[in-house]
Amino acid sequence: FFVIDFYFCVQQESKNLTASGMDWILLGFAVITPLSLLVGIAFRRREQALVEIAKFKSFSFQLFLSHCIWDWGEAPDGKSGTDIDWIQHADDVLTELISIGDELYRFLTLPTTSRSRHRVTKRGRHEAARTAEVAYRLYDSLYTTRMINVANLGEFIKNAGLPSGEVSRIRQYERFIGEAIENLRMIKSYRTPQTLRSFARLFTTLLPPFFAPTFAELAINVGSMAIGITFAVITALCLNALLEGVEILEDPFVAFVTLDGIDVREEFEVLHWQQLVNARNYVFPKANPYGQASFVLAGDLADLEMGNQDQIDSHFPLGWKVW
Repeated sequence: FFVIDFYFCVQQESKNLTASGMDWILLGFAVITPLSLLVGIAFRRREQALVEIAKFKSFSFQLFLSHCIWDWGEAPDGKSGTDIDWIQHADDVLTELISIGDELYRFLTLPTTSRSRHRVTKRGRHEAARTAEVAYRLYDSLYTTRMINVANLGEFIKNAGLPSGEVSRIRQYERFIGEAIENLRMIKSYRTPQTLRSFARLFTTLLPPFFAPTFAELAINVGSMAIGITFAVITALCLNALLEGVEILEDPFVAFVTLDGIDVREEFEVLHWQQLVNARNYVFPKANPYGQASFVLAGDLADLEMGNQDQIDSHFPLGWKVW
C-alpha cells in the first residue's frame, strides 16, 4: 500500500513516470505453476484416501458376511452339525472389525506431525515425538493385534470344516483390508513435496509488492487510488487463498471441518458400525441384538414351565442364556 501511495503521489507531480506493467510470466512461473501442481497433488491424495476408505469398509463387510453366512453343507452337516456357538463367533469377528474402524479413526485424526517445524524446532520435534508415540500404539493395536485376532478367527472356522477355497477367499479379504490400512497410513504420514510448498509460500508472500507499480499506474489511469489498492488486495488474497487451500488438504483426515475434508468419524464411527451391526442383526434375527446382555435371571422364568423348552424358546430369543 505504501508503494502504491508513494507512486501515486510522485506521478501526480511528474507525468513522465510510467510503470513497466506486470510480468505475468514471472507470476505464472513463480506462483501459479507450483500452486496448481500442489492443488492437483493434494486433491489426488484426498481422492485416493476416499477410495481406500471405501475399500476398507467394503472388504470388512464381506469378511464379516463370510464368517456369518458361509457354510459347508446342509443340516445336519455343515455348521448345524457342530456344537459351536456361531452367533458368538460372528460377534467376535464383528467386535474386532468395529474396533479396527474405531482405532483407525483415532489414528487418522491425530495432529499432523510432518510440517517443517516438526523437523527443525525443538518444540516441534517434542510435539512430533509425543504424537508419534500415540500413533504407534494405535497402529500396533488396530493392525497387528486385531488383524491377528481376525486371522485366528479364520483359522477357527477352517478347523471347524470350512473348505480351503472359501478360507483362501477370507484370507484375501484380510489382505485387502491390510492394504487399505497401509495406504491410509502412508497418506497420513507423508505430505506433498516440501520444495514446491516452500517455493509457493515464499513467492506468494514476497512477489505481490513488486507488482505495486502496476496497480499504482492503474489507479492513476482511472483516477482512483482506491481501485488500485482494491485490485492489489484481491490479487494477494487469491494467491494466499490457493496456498491455504493446499495447506488444508495436506492432511485430509483432520480437515473434516471444511467442505473438502474427509469426515472420517462419520465413515468409521457411524456408517461402518451401523452397516456391520445391521447385517449381524439381519442374519441372526432371533438372537439378542448386538451389544445387549445375552442372559436373563432364572427368577424371570417363574411364570413359565421350566420343563418345556419350546415354551422358553418362544419367549426368549435365540442366544439368551438362563442363569
